[in-house]
Amino acid sequence: MKRWGVGVGCAAIAAVALWFTFFRASEEDQIQKTLGELAAIVAVKDGDTLLSRMGRMRSRMKEVVDDDVRVHVSELNMDLRGRHKLEEDATKAGLMFQSADCAFANLSIKVDPAGTVATVDGVALVTAIRGGERKVDKRDVHFLLRKDGAWKVSTIDVAVPAND
Repeated sequence: MKRWGVGVGCAAIAAVALWFTFFRASEEDQIQKTLGELAAIVAVKDGDTLLSRMGRMRSRMKEVVDDDVRVHVSELNMDLRGRHKLEEDATKAGLMFQSADCAFANLSIKVDPAGTVATVDGVALVTAIRGGERKVDKRDVHFLLRKDGAWKVSTIDVAVPAND
């Protein structure tokens, strides 16, 4: 009976080790998930109200961005600091657009050797409807993320649109 208990214990340890080795999401996968959640949070959905957007921002934004997040959009002369300010400004986007979605493409993710800081370069594709007119905007973006338990966005830099 004692040997059986030791065997079960060893099997459980082996199962946990295999799960961590093969099935746990990689750092890159976790970072992509964080950025995908950020895009979903700030999306403008049909039927959004100012109150529903603010509720979504306040309840979910703290999970994916640092309290002292910095967002820089040079074209708009925007250099905002702090999660609460980001929540307020992202909420106001619902007043300008009937709907808006963001997707990230061509992501280049670099994680430092300690696994606590990551930089991400890519392209943000924003599809928005304003005044009944659909517009697609493509911008280079740069993110800095820090890991303290989970990956959180610390910095967002949005480039001026390239002349195609």
